Amino acid sequence: MRLFAVLLAAVLTVGFAIFLLRDLPPPSRITFAAGSQDGGYWNIAERYRSELARDGIEVEILETAGSLENLGLLSSGEADVGLLQGGISTEGLDIEALGTVFFEPIIVFARADREVSANPGTWKGLTIARGGTGSGTRVAADRLLNALDITQLNTLSDLGGTAAAEALLAGEVDLAIFVAPLSADYFVPLMGNETVDLVRFQHADAISLRLPNSRVVNVPSGAVSLDPVVPLVDVPMITLMARLAGVEDLHPAVVDRLVLAARKIHGNSSIFAKQGQFPTGEGADMPLDLGALKLLAEGQSAFHDWLPYWIAAQIRRVLLILLPLLFIVVPLVRILPGVYRWSMHRRVWRHYTVIREIELELDNTTSSVDLNALDTRLAGIEHELAGMRLPPPFRAGAYNARLHVELVRRRISEMLQHPDS
Repeated sequence: MRLFAVLLAAVLTVGFAIFLLRDLPPPSRITFAAGSQDGGYWNIAERYRSELARDGIEVEILETAGSLENLGLLSSGEADVGLLQGGISTEGLDIEALGTVFFEPIIVFARADREVSANPGTWKGLTIARGGTGSGTRVAADRLLNALDITQLNTLSDLGGTAAAEALLAGEVDLAIFVAPLSADYFVPLMGNETVDLVRFQHADAISLRLPNSRVVNVPSGAVSLDPVVPLVDVPMITLMARLAGVEDLHPAVVDRLVLAARKIHGNSSIFAKQGQFPTGEGADMPLDLGALKLLAEGQSAFHDWLPYWIAAQIRRVLLILLPLLFIVVPLVRILPGVYRWSMHRRVWRHYTVIREIELELDNTTSSVDLNALDTRLAGIEHELAGMRLPPPFRAGAYNARLHVELVRRRISEMLQHPDS
């Protein structure tokens, strides 16, 4: 039994070693689906590229129209990781979140000369830039306008990003909806420009209730700029939670590096978030990578202090699987000897039931034909017991059973010799 337990432990150890070593080295290059080069997503992707370059991982940034195109590239495998706006559904796709990384505000600028109402439910007769095709802004803007039932009351323009900002400044649209980090380059000419106003939503909480996965965050006066003061007054903004997402089979070491990079990039306090609020596993609204979730919850393990990151990341993954498995394997190994002993004893004990039945039949049997039939059954049992190959500790049971059979057969022999006794 000791040999069996040792062999079992060895097999398990070798199995986990193979599992650990099969894809230990991380890839040297990944692709990152971002957004337009003048947008906030691109700026953020460049920061990830800088962080991962320190570990020798090259990041190729893919320019896209926005979250919808990012989602398509991830689902097709053309991108390994990307940023997805909150509310973009990944249901049925092999994509996992590595965490939610920042609040992404729905920012609305309007022409100052149009005196656009702060209550979007009253918008009528406006030309609204709602974001370009393939962008998350388009999705969020359509959801907002449809939720307020004002889509048919206004003219919609398929402009987003820089094109929308330029059209607004040129007076070609009355209002532009953006969903982007404030670091987006196209916000620069709009901030503090006297020809446009930042729309300060009334009833922001009520509007947020109509938009799943949104929250209201208050932006204080001067939060963007103190000279000039932008915004002039406190502005409640409806925000979505942007997610860093990756393909389901993303290498564990890359997951490790991306999550740690996210802590550096998004962990500081900002207009919308407190120190250390991001990245987080909350609000992802999609499956979370288990390794990323553990890293977000517990931080770096002690292995990171003295092992290369790509080995430490794999150990973390193995432990994530091994520890729960130990709760099954250890008790199983402990009960195996008992199960083995029971199975050996059962091979002999099962014959005692038949032997006992024959003994009971002898009390009511006098016919020589019946007695010979019972003796034949006993002979078969004795032959089977004699042919059993049992380990030495269990042979005594078979020997005792054969003695029992012999005693019963002697009784039958006496009954056949003296039928009247």
